[in-house]
Amino acid sequence: MKLIKHDNVTPLHPPMEAREYKYLKHLASAMSLYLENPHGTELVCILGSGYEKDNRHALETWVAYHRNEVFETRLQGRSPLHHLIEKLENLLVN
Repeated sequence: MKLIKHDNVTPLHPPMEAREYKYLKHLASAMSLYLENPHGTELVCILGSGYEKDNRHALETWVAYHRNEVFETRLQGRSPLHHLIEKLENLLVN
């Protein structure tokens, strides 16, 4: 009889937190493409905590901060991406 080590087994259903994290990361990536400058650093001081290395990581921090809004928007049947882009544009204009 051969035993399977627990470390070598990948669960079929990742935990909810991991799926949420991945979804938020994809949203930040889409927003980064929308802004067309993911490797600059000008948004770090506006969107991030100040420790991010580029705009993309600052967007990930900002999207994670708005996590509850993202999932509420999804429950309402609206696109969280459009909601966040609108929110970001308002923030950058003001």
